[in-house]
Amino acid sequence: MGYVYTLVIVSVIGFVCYKMFKRKSAPSNRFTPFDDITMGNKSDVKRDEPIQDTKHRVEYEERKDSK
Repeated sequence: MGYVYTLVIVSVIGFVCYKMFKRKSAPSNRFTPFDDITMGNKSDVKRDEPIQDTKHRVEYEERKDSK
């Protein structure tokens, strides 16, 4: 059973390597989506801004009990 798992893992690694060499390019190691988000490099990233003020404040008056 261990041979089956090993064969599957080796097959997946081989398939990935084949696809990379077939394109003749490897993905850049410098690309990190985290940098694009935090530095604001992408202009098409939409910021979540509320349309209206979403703070619901309940107006109340303190009652003074007359004793």
